Amino acid sequence: MIFVVIIIGVVGVGYAESPDATPPDSRMEVSERTMNADWALHPPVVDGDLSDWNSQQKLYLSGANADYPAGIEVFPSEDFSGWASVSWSTHRVYLAFSVTDDYVVGGSRTWHADDMVSIVFDADNSGNFTAGDVLIAAYPNNMVTVNGGWPAGFDWAIHETAHGWQGEISFPQSVFTGIDFLGGHKMGFTWGIQDNDGIGVESWMSWAGSEFTIPTPGEGVLTFTNGPVRKWVAFHPGVNGYDGIVDSSLDAWHPTQNHGADQHLYLYARNQYHLVLKFDIPDLGSDVRILDARVHINFTGRNHDWTSYVRAYRLLRPWDEAAVTWRQADATTAWGRAGANAIGSDRESRRIATKTLNHLGWYTFDLPADVVVDMYEHPENNHGIIFRAEEGSSVNYIMASTEAGSENAPWIEVYAEFPPDQGN
Repeated sequence: MIFVVIIIGVVGVGYAESPDATPPDSRMEVSERTMNADWALHPPVVDGDLSDWNSQQKLYLSGANADYPAGIEVFPSEDFSGWASVSWSTHRVYLAFSVTDDYVVGGSRTWHADDMVSIVFDADNSGNFTAGDVLIAAYPNNMVTVNGGWPAGFDWAIHETAHGWQGEISFPQSVFTGIDFLGGHKMGFTWGIQDNDGIGVESWMSWAGSEFTIPTPGEGVLTFTNGPVRKWVAFHPGVNGYDGIVDSSLDAWHPTQNHGADQHLYLYARNQYHLVLKFDIPDLGSDVRILDARVHINFTGRNHDWTSYVRAYRLLRPWDEAAVTWRQADATTAWGRAGANAIGSDRESRRIATKTLNHLGWYTFDLPADVVVDMYEHPENNHGIIFRAEEGSSVNYIMASTEAGSENAPWIEVYAEFPPDQGN
């Protein structure tokens, strides 16, 4: 998941002014057109204030170091220069840019000829425009286009400053279909500036390559660096002190009987037995993000060699493993409808997992990311899951419960993102 940010260096009332876009002498000699986009644990806020970009690498661009047109030092830096920077985080890419310009033009009828910043991501490193490339154009009047159209899912903030204009942009990593930025992923990259001093396009320059609005063979390389560590972490009842899973059966045949202490629980079709299970995700640290989770259940027996179609729903009401029954959620509170069947008060209507049971052994139920994140970040809303055999043959599947011992008990895995220095 990735974020890109573009910053433009102009300062206005209410905004922190960005550093001067003119690079110091030590930065004016560019031997390689490369750029690192560092992963950000706490990504910048897209508000047009570039003060949170001070620690990021910046690509300075002026007549002294432009790759194309080369040798255009005749343009003074106070009229035609800038810098850009890129960062990323779990789900988004961030861009920041700052332009020094003594005469800002934006919002005209011929807007494509106004002052402009262009950011080019050549996703497949082809040096030519292909499907999947991302071409961003930003204008001083707070307008952004992507591949010539409206940027769905993008956020941006652009404004004029005392010495030009500046801005920030972020967009979903998913716009790069099928690309994972972990492991130092590289892609083609360039950026450039277009200048209009009131009589049309006066000049433009590119950081790398002979174009600044499309991929070009002479483009630079952008590397996504310092990425997090993402891994599955398992929690088994009774192992390493974990005791965060409770379970029981809701039994329509014996509506007042509690099964919370039983070693075997039942899941029977035709609204006769349901399974309820709740798991807690331990605190993995303030800087760790939970991205996904799955539940593993061992079905050890059945009364027929038939198929059952199981659907899982999120429970909305607290329940007590030691007291829950077909009729009661706990010792004093009845279900809204027996069997936790009241949609909206006992359980949600949305299916969060499905599984076809047609053999004995372990089954894995993958849970939606939004549900898992909410359970982790808001444990007060975590009341567990109900598994219902809503279709299929009249077959009774037997599950090993948490009381059956750690080797057979249900267990969970969470997919978590750790900062680079905490993931080992």
